[in-house]
Amino acid sequence: MHHKQGALCTLGAALGVCLGFVACATYPSPPSKQPVALSDSEGAAEASEAAKAEAIEAGSPEDDAADSLDAEAAQAERAPPWSPPRETILSGVEGAGQLLALGRARDALDHLAGLDALGGAGDLAGAPAGDSGADADSQSGQGRPERTPESREWFLAGAIAGRAHMRLDQPDQAVLALEPLAASKQFADQLPRDIVGYELAVARVAWAKSGALDRAAADIQLRKAVDELGALKSLSPDRMRAAMRAAQGEAMAAIQGEDERASKRAAKKADKALERLISSFPNHPEVGVWMLERALAKLRAGATEEGAAALRRVYIERAGEPEAEQAWEALTALAADQERPKFDAGPLSAREAIDAGGAARVLRRLERSAALLEPLWTDEDQPRHVRREAGRSLAWTYYKTRDYDACAEIFAALYREVPSHDTRGDLSRCLERGGRYEEAVDLWAGDEPKDARAASLWTAIELAVDGGLYQRASDLLEVFEKHHRYHASERRWLHAWLPLRLGLDEQARVAFTELVEQGRAGERERAARYFLGKLELASEDRARHLQGVQRLQDLAGEGDQRVAASGVIGGTPIYYGLMARARLREAGEDPGPEPVLGPLDWESRWIDHAQTLDLLKTAATRYGEYFSSLVRAEQLYAAGWREEGSRELRVALDEYINARSVYEGGDMPGTRTEALVAGLAWAPQWRHPKAVVGRAGRQAMRDEQLREDMRELFMELAWAGQEPYRFAKLSAATYPYRTRWHLRAYREPIERHAWTREVDPHHLWALMYTESRFRRHVVSYVGARGALQIMPWTGRQLAERLGELEPGERFDPDLLFRIEDNSRLATYYISELLAKFHGQPTFAYASYNGGPSNVARWLKAKAQGPRGVGLDEFVEEIPFSETAKYARRVMEVQAVYDLMYRGSFPQWSNEVDPEFEQNIDF
Repeated sequence: MHHKQGALCTLGAALGVCLGFVACATYPSPPSKQPVALSDSEGAAEASEAAKAEAIEAGSPEDDAADSLDAEAAQAERAPPWSPPRETILSGVEGAGQLLALGRARDALDHLAGLDALGGAGDLAGAPAGDSGADADSQSGQGRPERTPESREWFLAGAIAGRAHMRLDQPDQAVLALEPLAASKQFADQLPRDIVGYELAVARVAWAKSGALDRAAADIQLRKAVDELGALKSLSPDRMRAAMRAAQGEAMAAIQGEDERASKRAAKKADKALERLISSFPNHPEVGVWMLERALAKLRAGATEEGAAALRRVYIERAGEPEAEQAWEALTALAADQERPKFDAGPLSAREAIDAGGAARVLRRLERSAALLEPLWTDEDQPRHVRREAGRSLAWTYYKTRDYDACAEIFAALYREVPSHDTRGDLSRCLERGGRYEEAVDLWAGDEPKDARAASLWTAIELAVDGGLYQRASDLLEVFEKHHRYHASERRWLHAWLPLRLGLDEQARVAFTELVEQGRAGERERAARYFLGKLELASEDRARHLQGVQRLQDLAGEGDQRVAASGVIGGTPIYYGLMARARLREAGEDPGPEPVLGPLDWESRWIDHAQTLDLLKTAATRYGEYFSSLVRAEQLYAAGWREEGSRELRVALDEYINARSVYEGGDMPGTRTEALVAGLAWAPQWRHPKAVVGRAGRQAMRDEQLREDMRELFMELAWAGQEPYRFAKLSAATYPYRTRWHLRAYREPIERHAWTREVDPHHLWALMYTESRFRRHVVSYVGARGALQIMPWTGRQLAERLGELEPGERFDPDLLFRIEDNSRLATYYISELLAKFHGQPTFAYASYNGGPSNVARWLKAKAQGPRGVGLDEFVEEIPFSETAKYARRVMEVQAVYDLMYRGSFPQWSNEVDPEFEQNIDF
C-alpha cells in the first residue's frame, strides 16, 4: 500500500491540480510472477491480460535458453499456438488506455506520466515512472493532446489511472484519480457515470479497509461510498445494480462509528442492510461472510442474545466454510466473557447436527458433512427417527464422495427396516453407480404387487442393458411381454438391439429390417438404418452386402448435405453419416467424396485495439442516436476498461439483433445470461433482461439500406470485440450454417492453453459450440457457467488441483465468466479426461457432460458383454439420453471443424480401448 502520496496532493476546487494518478505517484517494484489465486478477481484479470500481452510481445527463442535440449526439441516438433500480430501502442491518452486493456497497469501509468500536464498546468514534473518500455512502440510522441480540465482526455486519463491504481492495489491513489471526475458536472457526458462511479466507491471501501486510515477517516470514506452507491443505484441503464447493492451493504457493515453510541447506530444500519443483501442475493459468493458480519453487527448493536443465535446459525448453515469456524470461535469467546450466558453456546443438538450435515453437503464440504452425521448414525442410543434421518443424509453424503458401497450399505439397512418404494429407488441408485448391476436388477426383478409389477420389471430390464447383462435383459423382456404391453416402441428396439449385442447378427438383421421397412423406429430411424447397413455390409451374401453399401452411402450422403446446409435439423445426421463413412472405408468400399466446406474470410482477419476504437467511434457517430450503448462502449474502450466496454457493445448488438428480428416478424427470446446485466445469478430467481431499443431505433429498422449498413458495421464490431455468438447471428444467411457458426472463437487463449496441455483445440471449440454457442456469460439451469459451461464445484476442484486455490478456500464462480479462466480450467479438464480414456475423444466428450466416473462405469460394463463393445454401440447405449445426444453432437461439430480448417473429416475407428485410468473422477 502506498498512502503517503495522497498527503502530497491537494484536491482543491480547481480541477487539474496535481492528481494522485500521475505526478504524485510512486510505485513499488514489480511483483515476481507467481500463480494467481482465482479468488483474487482483479489479479486474475490482470494475469489474463498480461498473458495475452506476453503473447503479443513475444520475445526471441533465446528467452527459453534455460530449458533442456530435450524439451526444446519436443517443443520444436509442434507449431506454436496462434497469437495476434504485435500491436503498435497509440500515442496520447488512448495509448495508456491500450496498455491498461493489455493488462499493463504500471506501463499505463508511466505512459500517462510522460504526457503533457493535466488541466493546462504545464508539463508534468519528471519523466515516466521507470523505464518499463511502455513507449517503446509508441508513435514517437506525436500529437500529444492538451488535457485541459474536463476535456475528453482529462476524463480518460483519470479513468485509466483509477483502474490502473486499483489493479496495483493502490486504492488511495485510485480515489484521488477518480474523485475529481465524479465531481465534474460533465462526468455523465464523458464517461458512464454508473460504471466509473461504482469503481470510485469500491476504491473508497478498499482504502477504508486497508488499515492505512484511522477509524474516523475510514468511516468518512465508507459513508461517501454508501451515499455514492445509493445515488448510482437509481441511474439508468441497469448494468450492475446488484453489484452496487452488494458494495453498499458491505460498506455499511464496515462503518465503525466514532464513539460507542455512533457505533451502535452504525451496527443497526449494517444489520438491516446485510439482511436485505442475504435475502436478495443468497447465491452471492460472499453470502456466508455477510451472515457472519450480520451476526457481529448485532453484537455491536448491543443485541447479545440475537447476535449469539445468529453466530450459531452461521455455524450450522455454513458448516465447513471458513466463516463457520469464525462464528463458533466468536460464540465461545462471547460465552466465556459472560458469567451466566443467556444463549446456547454448547455442542450441537442432534437436530442441529443433521441440519449442519445437510448444509455442508450442499456447500460441497463433504468431509465436514460426514463428520457431523456419522456419530448420529452409529449411535445406537439415538432415537430411531433420528438415526434414520441422519443415515439417509449420510448416505447422500457418501454418494457425493462417490463411496457408493457405503451409500448402498446405509440404504440397504434402511430398506430392511422399512421397505418403501423411495428407499428401494435410493438403494438401486447407489448399487447402479457402484457398478453392482446384478444386485440392482435383482432388487427390481422380484415379486411385486400387480399394479407396480410392470414398472419394476421394466426398470430391471433397463438396468440390465445399462450393465451389459444382455441375456438377463432378454430373459426379463420375455417375462415382461407375457404380462404387459407397455413400452411398445422401446420393446421393438430391444428386439433388434439385444440380439445385436449378444452376437445373434441374423436375428438382429431381421428385426432391424422390420423396423426400417415398416417405419417403426421412431426417433431412432437413422440409428436403425445405420446398424442395419452395418450388418448387411458384413454379410457374405453379395447382394445383401451391396444393399448395405448403398444404405450406408445414403446415410453418408445425407450427412454431407447437412454439412453444407444453411440451417440445422435434429437427429444428428452428420454423426450417422460419418459413422457410415467409417464402416464403408473399413470394408474397402467407396464412401464417396467428402463435402467441401471452408471457413469465412473473417477467420484471417485481426482487428487490433486502434482499429476497434475507430470502428466504435464511427458506430457511435453514425448510430449513437439509436443505440446509446455505442457511445458508452467507445468511452470505456478508450479508457482501457475492456470488459465493461464489451458489455455495452453486447447491449448495442443485441438491441439491433432484437429490433431487426421483431421488425421481420421474429421473436426476442430471453436467456439465462449475465452478458447484459451483472449479478443475476446471485438472486434466488432468475430474471431475463432483454435488450430493447428505443423508438428511434425501431423506426430506423424501416429503412432497408440503413438496416443493412448497420448490420455490416455491427458484424465488424462483433468480430473486433470477440463476440462470436453475435457475429454469427449478424452474418449473412447466404453462407452455410456451419461456416457461420463453427468459428475459432477466442482463438488466442484457446490455442495457448491447448498448446500448453497438448490438446487439439478443435475439441475445445466443439465443446464450446455445443455448450454455449460461444457465449461467455451463460448460466445453465443447474448453475454451469461460461463459454465452456463449468460447474462451480468442478471449477473449484480443478483450481485446487492446479494449485491456484488452497483446499477449503472459497471459490468465486463468477470467475468462470472470464474466458481466460474458463478456457484454462476447461482445457486442463479435457486433457485429464483424454488421459483417463487413453486419448479417445468420444469418451472425454461424454464425460464432460455425464461425468467421467459414469462413463468409466458404463465402459467397464459394456466391454464385458459377449462381444465387447464398439464405439457406435457404446454411444447408442449411453444411459443418459442427454449425454448420448451430447456426445453425438460434439462428435459432429469436431468433425466439421476438422473439415473446415484441415480439409478432411477425422478418421474414427470403431475399436474401443476399454481400459481407463483413475486420474480424475469428477
